Amino acid sequence: MFSNIPIPSIFICFLIFCAWIYYERHKSTREYERRSREFWDREDEANHTKNKDISGLPLIAPDVERIPMPETDDENICYYQEKVKISLAKPMMDLSAYTNTDLKLAYGTGNFKTLSEYDENFNVFLMNLSNLGKAYRTAGMLPESAGAYEQCIAAGSDKSTDYKSLAYAYAMTGNRGKLEELIASVGQSDLPKGAALAEAMRAILNDPAVYEE
Repeated sequence: MFSNIPIPSIFICFLIFCAWIYYERHKSTREYERRSREFWDREDEANHTKNKDISGLPLIAPDVERIPMPETDDENICYYQEKVKISLAKPMMDLSAYTNTDLKLAYGTGNFKTLSEYDENFNVFLMNLSNLGKAYRTAGMLPESAGAYEQCIAAGSDKSTDYKSLAYAYAMTGNRGKLEELIASVGQSDLPKGAALAEAMRAILNDPAVYEE
């Protein structure tokens, strides 16, 4: 294959290739070291940031009156109703846009534990409300299921399962208009994989039997 190429030319090409590999590896190492230094510099700064006043930060206040809480003997529903009520009594904030370092830089390292608890309270609330919606669906209480998932999304959930579950509840209760509006909203949103989610919800609108959590 290389019979017509002088040996020196092959050797030079090999040297050039080795030099390029070395350069790329060295560049990658430098970039990693630079990012690592920047991270630890920010982390050190964050750990020495003085506390800010967080008393005025807006807490998430779900519309309690719009969360379906009908009386029932269903133990699964009662369990998650109680879980939601407990969650509602705790302060909640959605801090998912912050890294731990960002949070300490913004509000001070002394507030980190408190704010992390607020964020955890919010995530637990969303989980419990989503599970309540599922419990209603399992019991055949689809209007209540829709109501729970509506409030889950209104509070800030970006989970595709919550959107698809609401789509299913709408489809099964004949709320095509609401489902069409939800699909359009998702398609225009910045939700992760919003276009694919809107397509999945459109499929549920056309045939609820394709619904999968």
